Amino acid sequence: MKGRLACLLACALLATPAGAQPVSATERAPEEETILPEGEGRSETFGYCTVCHDTALIRRSRFTRRQWDGLMDWMTERHGMNPLEGEFRVLIVDYLAQHFGPAQAPQRGRNPFLN
Repeated sequence: MKGRLACLLACALLATPAGAQPVSATERAPEEETILPEGEGRSETFGYCTVCHDTALIRRSRFTRRQWDGLMDWMTERHGMNPLEGEFRVLIVDYLAQHFGPAQAPQRGRNPFLN
């Protein structure tokens, strides 16, 4: 399970166009909480997660609740994130699973060039 989560996160992190230069935190426009969908846990998720990365990583991820929960442990073990525990963890994981779960993947329209 942890290996699969690591692979999924690594793929998300590496999904940068070829030749693109990383943008430093000082060059990025500051994000606002409203970039995330409304819902219980939005403020907490934004405040806790954006200490280490921007919301683009969250917004392009589509994990199950179990995967989001496991990802919290992986980030703690591998990247030194402060452990999320108790009700605070439940709030953030529930928010992520509700708004960035597999069922919420954007629906792609039919290709107009195919008949």
